[in-house]
Amino acid sequence: MDATTNLILSWKAKFGGNASQMKVLLFSPHTNEDEFFAAMRAFPQVEFDIARKADELLPKLPGAEMLITANRVYDAQAAGLIREHGGALKWIQFTTSGIDKAAANGFPRGVIVTNLAGLRAFAVAEHALYLMLALARNARRSMDAFARRDWARDDLSAGMDNLSGRHLVIVGIGAIGQDIARKAKAFDMRVTGISRSAAKPAHFDAVLPRSELRAAARKADYLVVAALADDTTQQIVSRDVIEALPARAFVVNIARGSLIDEPALIEALEARKFAGAGLDVQAVEPLPPDHKLWRLDNVVLTPHTAGAGSQGTGTTHASLVAANIKRWLAGEKLDKIVIERTN
Repeated sequence: MDATTNLILSWKAKFGGNASQMKVLLFSPHTNEDEFFAAMRAFPQVEFDIARKADELLPKLPGAEMLITANRVYDAQAAGLIREHGGALKWIQFTTSGIDKAAANGFPRGVIVTNLAGLRAFAVAEHALYLMLALARNARRSMDAFARRDWARDDLSAGMDNLSGRHLVIVGIGAIGQDIARKAKAFDMRVTGISRSAAKPAHFDAVLPRSELRAAARKADYLVVAALADDTTQQIVSRDVIEALPARAFVVNIARGSLIDEPALIEALEARKFAGAGLDVQAVEPLPPDHKLWRLDNVVLTPHTAGAGSQGTGTTHASLVAANIKRWLAGEKLDKIVIERTN
């Protein structure tokens, strides 16, 4: 029996039955359980349980007032079980920023939905810069030469560029977009944001409305997609925007695959209409082995790992969730509400 199970059993023994103010179910297999339940020791009046896979939801959902979960595991099977057996649920807390997959699979009616938007913004921004540098510095060809033990200095140098002095256009200026801009300024880049908001945050030289994205793309050296995925951003990087890119430009997507017209992107990459793309997300994930993107030599692919890495800034999933549970128990407004009440 592991430490987490022992902790849950001790909670039930001490605070079970009517003594509990609420029951909370954790269904987020990629969460560090030791760290999470250490933070939850602050709530002895709360009964915690854990489901490590969708099959375990059925016996544990009844009576649960709060569900803690992640976008990536909220698939059709889990969603069906949660809707059918989560009748007591009042609140779903996501440990991720995105909830698009979960929303597509459906929530139970009448629950509040919160997320952890911005928690891993620093990591996603780093990944955007990594993809930009990989494209600018010819990383794929360098690694190919390395594998051949080929000291291809002259050949590789001729195809390399720098970020310094280049024009970066960022679609979406939320927490991730703003951190990309801040980091890009360390590389002496000129930064333009595309946003619904007219406000100009720090580190942006200009902010333009979405209606001017195509015009901004014409002048971009790097077009980075960092906007939230919703109905208003579906294929915001359209065929028209892609066709407006100059031959020197690179496209980087660390948001969601749905934000780009992928067939138009692939056509333009195959025809070398612009320089290349760095893609952490795709329209279909996992990317099928026979997908065209695998075969393009002007593309750098990563498997939706932009948010991965160390703790970094010191703020953890557990500490933010614990802070929200504290608010809930005190009758205060929750932080980072995405949906006030589901339909």
